[in-house]
Amino acid sequence: MSAFHNSFLSRLSPSHNILPFDCGNEDLNDFLLNEPKLFSEKLITVTYLLQKANQTLAFFSLVNDKISIEQFDDRIENRMWITGAFPTGKLLSNYPAMKIARLGVNKEYHKNEVGTNILDYLKILFITNNRTSGRFLTVDVHQETSEFYLKNGF
Repeated sequence: MSAFHNSFLSRLSPSHNILPFDCGNEDLNDFLLNEPKLFSEKLITVTYLLQKANQTLAFFSLVNDKISIEQFDDRIENRMWITGAFPTGKLLSNYPAMKIARLGVNKEYHKNEVGTNILDYLKILFITNNRTSGRFLTVDVHQETSEFYLKNGF
């Protein structure tokens, strides 16, 4: 049976009950249990929960971001890549983006492609359907998760 069977995605609200969750990473577990409501209240992040009746399958937190031309070295192919994403081809100093600040998947579902499905959903939502004005989707990557994000096109 699919990991998503009888699950629902919702935006975290101040009154939201966070159901049991353990992704195997204490930093992500602690963030989910102690920080997203405050971060949302202070307009820092928006967090979404993928839950079933008795547990949290996954969560992700989003923040506005930008890609600065200063982040790229002076190689022409890098600058051509970034400017090629815009119809005018003009070189701007900053380009709007949406950042996945946190993404955690309950360790019971690590092998069920839940994380990959969430990334695919976000790519469609923010790039294809242009939910915000950002053209790019970025991610905060920790060393232990870099292979996962590379495998998923980041």
